Amino acid sequence: MNKEWVYFILLCIFSYLLGSVPFGLIYSKLRGIDIRKVGSGNIGATNVSRQFGFLGGFVPVFILDFLKGAIPVIVSRLIPVSFMQGDLLMIVAGSFSILGHIFPVYLGFRGGKGVATSAGVFIFIAPLESLFSSIIFILVLIIAHIINSTANQNKKNLYFFKDIQKGVGISSISAAISLPILIYLIEPNRSILLILSILIATLVIIRHRENIIKIIKGEQGK
Repeated sequence: MNKEWVYFILLCIFSYLLGSVPFGLIYSKLRGIDIRKVGSGNIGATNVSRQFGFLGGFVPVFILDFLKGAIPVIVSRLIPVSFMQGDLLMIVAGSFSILGHIFPVYLGFRGGKGVATSAGVFIFIAPLESLFSSIIFILVLIIAHIINSTANQNKKNLYFFKDIQKGVGISSISAAISLPILIYLIEPNRSILLILSILIATLVIIRHRENIIKIIKGEQGK
């Protein structure tokens, strides 16, 4: 087998296995909780934040899951694979990492929702679009938090980081939907990247379907 194909196959395996590492579960177990048995049962940053707060739960797990997407993309730039140029090799590596997070081999293919890992992938492939998408995420998160605080008429909730994770679901959906739109508007010629962003957005929406139902019913999402 050609060496380049060996490098390519190893990159795909590495990306998937790294993406499969359940940092949310590892982090929560280190702090004495099996995150799969509390809240929504999801191993992602949002559910972890319900147990340990935004700064103590969401932020560290989000960063770790983000790196699962970023590292394979960075590594792909160092792999000498001539038959896959431009975006394609980075996209393939990133896709395997995202699939690993959502369908981890270590947990019977039951993983997270893929938002943080996708963010890690796209920040290096489409930095400008990712920046705008992140701004949308933050704005929707703040708006959702203010609405929740006003609805509950609880002055304590005006403290920014208290219960802010309740808006992460709708924020993630908004960011995922905005990304392919931004790629189409800013770099319409990157068709492969556009297709990947649409597929990822669809996966994120499917993974957040319970959130969407709850939002429609006027309840809090997961």
